[in-house]
Amino acid sequence: SVRDELRLKYFSGFGYVSVRVDIRGTGNSEGIFDDEYSEQEQKDCGEVLDWISRQTWCTGKIVMFGKSWGGFNGLQMAALRPKNLAGVISAYSTDDRYSDDIHYCGGCIAAGEALSWSTQMLVWSACAPHPQYQGGLDVENDKWLIMWKKRLEDLDPLDSIWLKHQTRDNYWRHGSICEDYSQIQCPVLLIGGFSDLYTDPVFRMMSALTSCEKRAIIGPWGHQWSDSAYPGPQIGILQEFVRWMDHYIKGIDNGINHEPVLSIYQLHPNSDELHSVVEERKGEWLHINHVPAYENERDKRNKNALRRTNSIENQTMEQITLFLTSSYLLQSNSPSQPSSTLSFSSSQFTGMVGGNWLGWGTLIHPDHPVDQREDDGRSICFTAAEHLNEDLELFGFPSVRFDVSCDQPNALLCVRLCAIHPTRGASVLIARGILNLTHRDSHENPEPLQIGQVYSINITLSSTCVRIAAGYRLRLAVSTCYWPLVWPSAHPATVTLHFNTEHPPTVILPKLINKCFTKPEFGLAEVAVGLETVQHRRAFVTRARSLDEVNEISKLKLVSDCGSIEYPNGVLFDETDEQVYEIQENQPLSASITIQRDLIYSLNELVKADIRTNSKMYSNENKEFIIEHELNIKNHGERFFEKKWKNVFTRIWN
Repeated sequence: SVRDELRLKYFSGFGYVSVRVDIRGTGNSEGIFDDEYSEQEQKDCGEVLDWISRQTWCTGKIVMFGKSWGGFNGLQMAALRPKNLAGVISAYSTDDRYSDDIHYCGGCIAAGEALSWSTQMLVWSACAPHPQYQGGLDVENDKWLIMWKKRLEDLDPLDSIWLKHQTRDNYWRHGSICEDYSQIQCPVLLIGGFSDLYTDPVFRMMSALTSCEKRAIIGPWGHQWSDSAYPGPQIGILQEFVRWMDHYIKGIDNGINHEPVLSIYQLHPNSDELHSVVEERKGEWLHINHVPAYENERDKRNKNALRRTNSIENQTMEQITLFLTSSYLLQSNSPSQPSSTLSFSSSQFTGMVGGNWLGWGTLIHPDHPVDQREDDGRSICFTAAEHLNEDLELFGFPSVRFDVSCDQPNALLCVRLCAIHPTRGASVLIARGILNLTHRDSHENPEPLQIGQVYSINITLSSTCVRIAAGYRLRLAVSTCYWPLVWPSAHPATVTLHFNTEHPPTVILPKLINKCFTKPEFGLAEVAVGLETVQHRRAFVTRARSLDEVNEISKLKLVSDCGSIEYPNGVLFDETDEQVYEIQENQPLSASITIQRDLIYSLNELVKADIRTNSKMYSNENKEFIIEHELNIKNHGERFFEKKWKNVFTRIWN
């Protein structure tokens, strides 16, 4: 692949052999693909590691290297402790498959990510294996054709599994290293990015991985390697990987084990960056020796005690408590106010300026959150009356505590921390958090709300490392909807905030008090010479919203064209998709997602496949989710394969 040529070839220049393996039932591997991170996948990976260790060119020390899926694999295998695994480089991965992945967020379905990823895997999994690796290019040899047809016959959309597991059960525990962090004992290097989905796990793992040597680098990036990811600045991440492997694989004393354990890009949020595509974020690199202890979702929701290292926490950060008042203010002094309430029910359109959970990290994907004033106007907001009189540096997870009641048995809350520009009034997103209120005590065993009963709610917002400039004001915005990032509750809910002097609503901000600049800045990005491909059509992405004011229907349309690329081995890859997210005001059951994907896949003269998928997700009055898929494949213009699915899932307090 293009990215392998750029990076794995780079490693070879320093004496490292790299092996990429197609998962069973995908690419050019035989067998049937059953699921993400399955037991079969892990067993296969163990056999691959054993095979590599027995090769003459292997010293017996192996590093697993990957981002996203490959990063997950590395952590999961490290927890199984195969004898020849000497280290893991894991980028954009998670310690908890339920709380921090593309399926669920705070107990809500991650609407904008889950179906999109499922349909992406559906169209990719429908591709033919390369005949060259299945008996050669002889047209009389049809092993590859038999293999392709078998693969298609056994193909099922991944969402048919995910929606059967709407709570954090054994399905999600499998492959979640937070179940027992102590199982990981080999060195680990973690990579995260603030424009990506998988940053929170890096903070947690850096505090919870106590049985291994660890290091982390968190930049401003989306879901690409740090040598080319946007927003910038990019860094020479491959040089860092080589230094790390030189120490842990070759035993070279290059000092990397004496450097600060966390290098993190402190963002300097400002109104000039409020665009859906951002080339570079303002900020600076910080290097930190001590990472505080952070709760993981499993411990937090089960109310298990978490051992905290207070000495480390006090070296890095202190907590600032702010109070919400019934006059819509956010202030540092605990208010002396009589007991009162504020009730609110948000527009179903709230969330439209929130960008994506997972930013793809390119200059064509409009993933970045824009000015939050539109969503602020649809939320209940608490804004500081006073401007910051000095810069405020935050590091870690902000959190909130509310006493709430509700008029429905099920509701969600979205909480956003924003910084308000002193003159323009622009609202800059700093952090956000979601909670399905039926999951208030546990993601394992949700319980409906008793109408009118008051509950104490804690919501942890996303991790952050920012310096908010003096002159800005802080704002906390709370809403009962956040479409299309999460699926709406089945019925419009009115939530009531309760104010009293004994338990006032509060915001806890983690203030950074100590940092280290002893590590040199990173070098410039370096990669190897890549493949000479032919680009027949350039890639582009559009993101457009429309509003039918008569019927009060909001529509978000995303059109992605990945371009048309021809590779030196004769493979042509041409991919496009269109995604539509639609909802009607005051009608949460009207929410729907439709996705069409088209993939043209040519392998010399043997395969000229035109693969199309059409998918739709919606819900009904019967407390059900419905997902429909249709797969159509033509080869050389002739109908080759067709299949349809319609799956119905009971909504489990979602």
